[in-house]
Amino acid sequence: MILAIESSTPQASLALLDPAFGNVVWERSFTSDRAHNSVIFEPLREGLAVLGERRLSGIVLGTGPGSYSGVRVGIAVALSLGLARSCRVIGFPSIAAPVREALVVGDARRQSFYTAEVRGHRLSGEPDLWAADSFLARIAGTDLPLITTDAAAPLGIDARVVIPAAGDLARLASELCEAEWERLAAIPLEPIYLRAPYITTPNPVPRGARTSASFSA
Repeated sequence: MILAIESSTPQASLALLDPAFGNVVWERSFTSDRAHNSVIFEPLREGLAVLGERRLSGIVLGTGPGSYSGVRVGIAVALSLGLARSCRVIGFPSIAAPVREALVVGDARRQSFYTAEVRGHRLSGEPDLWAADSFLARIAGTDLPLITTDAAAPLGIDARVVIPAAGDLARLASELCEAEWERLAAIPLEPIYLRAPYITTPNPVPRGARTSASFSA
């Protein structure tokens, strides 16, 4: 059995697929804006109950782009379960699963927008970031259908809303050959970033200053 985890959008989902028949035998979606970690375990327990004593042959995780915290929660769950069940874990771009050919568009925040080409259910390179004018020029020059995983298309453009689903991930994973499973399993799981993560470092504590860990004798 293959377990798929898709947590890159507020509408997350899990699915189990039987590769012997190529069909999804169980799928569950759940909604969480910013706290996938608080709601993912109930549907996960349900899925494992459906799995029962059957062997879990692999886990596939949707790596975004999308919710940074959502994908990180999915990574933690996938790696932990893969270790517990002694099975391979692979990542696959969430936005490449629902459609074979498309230009995916979305709001990248900070007054920027992104595009990503999907061809044959694969990303053609990394997503690109654009200012508004350049973004509109980019989509005007494509012959690919436009889709977005946002709740609505950015800047009012005519793009179809498509929500990544675990069932799509599971079906794609079941079609991969053994060599491709081995190749993907060797790649560390990481979210697909639209921009480098913003990380701050704490200010240095002045010499001699008391900290919260200090105490009096």
